Amino acid sequence: MTQLQDWRLIRLQDVPVSTWKNGGGTTQTLVCWPNPSDWVFRISVARIDSDGPFSEFKGVDRWFAVLSGEGVVLQFPTRRVEVGALDAVVQFSGDEPCQCSLTHGPTVDINLMVQGVSANMARIYRSPYVAKFKAQNTLAIFVVEGGGCVRMGSQNVELDPNCLYWITLDQDIEIEFNDMHLLLIQMEFSL
Repeated sequence: MTQLQDWRLIRLQDVPVSTWKNGGGTTQTLVCWPNPSDWVFRISVARIDSDGPFSEFKGVDRWFAVLSGEGVVLQFPTRRVEVGALDAVVQFSGDEPCQCSLTHGPTVDINLMVQGVSANMARIYRSPYVAKFKAQNTLAIFVVEGGGCVRMGSQNVELDPNCLYWITLDQDIEIEFNDMHLLLIQMEFSL
């Protein structure tokens, strides 16, 4: 049975901050698997301090969600999307040019990037949510604020805010989230 101690835990406060080459923000890379130079998936938190283009990542699928701040406007060639701290996750291709404009000051966001795997990232905000997850899928939970208790199978566990929990499941499991603000990431492949 999957226990919380089987999950990898990454606390945002423990992750080094890297300044962008253009000076427009910083990034904290939470996980880059299997390695930083040749990854299948990458999850990071960024602080955006000024307007500018997103870096292009050819052949990469991307997901973006605002964690805090007033939000941003993402301008793509064929659409314009306003994203705030409670809005749905935006999915786009890393091949697609994207200009990012701050709404009212710095914004902190979370990014998921994958290559060659099926993935999804969704925001769950303070509503009951129960889902079954299949063995051999990789699951990640980023707790945005407040933490809270989740039920994993028959076990109730506390999750801390500003932490990423991730695992490749060794068996099917049902997880129930109650009154939490989190981002739930699922990837269909085995590590």
